[in-house]
Amino acid sequence: MSTTTAPTRTIEKKFPVVPLTAMSFAAFVYVTFEMFAVGLIRPMSLDLGVSESGIGLLMTVYAGVVAVVTIPAMLWVSRFNKRTIFLITLAFLAAGIVVQATATSYAALAVGRIIAALTHGVFWALVGPMAARMSPGHTGKAVGVVSAGSTMALVVGSPLATWIGEIIGWRPATWILGALVIIAVAVLVPTLPSLAPTAPENRTKEKKSSALSLLSLVVFLLLAVTGVFAAYTYLGLIIAENAGDSLVSTGLFLFGAMGLVGVTVATRTVDQRMIRGSVHTTTIFVIAAVLSHIAFDLEGTAAIVVIFLGVAICGGAYGALPTLGTTIFLHAGRENPDAASSIYVVTFQVGIASGAALGALAVDSGWIAGTLWIMAALSIASTLVLAFWSRPLLR
Repeated sequence: MSTTTAPTRTIEKKFPVVPLTAMSFAAFVYVTFEMFAVGLIRPMSLDLGVSESGIGLLMTVYAGVVAVVTIPAMLWVSRFNKRTIFLITLAFLAAGIVVQATATSYAALAVGRIIAALTHGVFWALVGPMAARMSPGHTGKAVGVVSAGSTMALVVGSPLATWIGEIIGWRPATWILGALVIIAVAVLVPTLPSLAPTAPENRTKEKKSSALSLLSLVVFLLLAVTGVFAAYTYLGLIIAENAGDSLVSTGLFLFGAMGLVGVTVATRTVDQRMIRGSVHTTTIFVIAAVLSHIAFDLEGTAAIVVIFLGVAICGGAYGALPTLGTTIFLHAGRENPDAASSIYVVTFQVGIASGAALGALAVDSGWIAGTLWIMAALSIASTLVLAFWSRPLLR
């Protein structure tokens, strides 16, 4: 009598495309709201009777709130199911959208921004670790998928919000974002899996190395993001100065379209080349800043071509930054990914706040091109930090 052995089957968990895509869409809406004023600074300032730099400084307020709230909030919510907290962050976003859409004063507009900012950091601190847990063995790919949402906000969200805002007003454009939040929640509720809280791993030997690595990455990311947002916060003004008001939304679309290229390249290579890719990214920021500044010395078609080329190059680099940054922080702080992700989010938001504030100084002084020199100088510094401090620690 012979016996047969059933073939061994290797059951591989499917890559969770639907929930990750829904999370990416939610990120798209959140980032579109965060960057809403970039292309609509002038109409919003005229409508509310405040300066353009005043509207731009709402980026600083927003990012400042995120920076202060995120780590304490994450410490408190870490005891709860991540799915529940993730959905709650979208409720805060919806509330912020309603207040912004109905704002008739600068103060009311600021309140709406702050409401959404209260959970913005929690959203981003959760999204990376959640994607990684849902896709074991494919952290970089999963993070790339959810990060694509923020890039698509630059490709479609910001230019489209600008275009709609110019045609029917910035308040109706805000209401459209509210409808998109409802769509995101409708897909997430039935597809997002329950993710119970997890205790951080206790690997004492790695703690000192991890702390030093994360410290170096904080300095790197802070310099890079501050530099980028010194210019990006006022990108609409930079484009208008060189190409005219009518081409602002086109320039923002180009920035975002190239960002999609950047995030695609980063997603495919980040698991193998996260450090090298980050060095390349910050170096490209320098090139983009110098090229864009040249446009201020040109006129007519030449100025338009050169500024659009600079915007395209910068967009490609910026598209890659969130995927590279999130992955490298999770790698450095792998014994406690929630903490590492929180530190990443806070650092990014402090960079946004600092960049918007530095850019405001240049704009208020009448030197819009100065925002580009800030980006170039800080990008060089961030490249040096990553290459000579972070890289030896992360090998």
